Amino acid sequence: MKSHYDKLFNETKQKVQQDNFEVDKLIDYKNDNRYGITLVIIPSQEVKDKIQIFLSELKKIEPNQYYYRNSDIHITVMSIISCYNGFNLTHIDVNDYVNIISKSIEGEMCFDIDFTGVTSSQSAIMIQGFLNE
Repeated sequence: MKSHYDKLFNETKQKVQQDNFEVDKLIDYKNDNRYGITLVIIPSQEVKDKIQIFLSELKKIEPNQYYYRNSDIHITVMSIISCYNGFNLTHIDVNDYVNIISKSIEGEMCFDIDFTGVTSSQSAIMIQGFLNE
């Protein structure tokens, strides 16, 4: 996983140095209709509070950036249906997706994730998470 994060950071660093980054122009748009389905893990309150401490330091450097509220902090496991304008749950059979995902994680053991370091993409700064084996 570390090599994945390092590769992502190095690729992003070059792009950002060339002012090649992505800005979500709809982030504050009230009529944003982009929706999708993502399998996420919600970290503990303790982890979210520590992330907020880190974010408060970033806000000192770049106060106008968008920052997640605690209620939005998550770990993306997998994008099921990528977000797009106009997606609606009425377009799919939600139970089919719930059943497939439930079967795929059935019997899985609990696991711990260590959050150590940061990386970035063209559109975000992310906390690095590593499976604690």
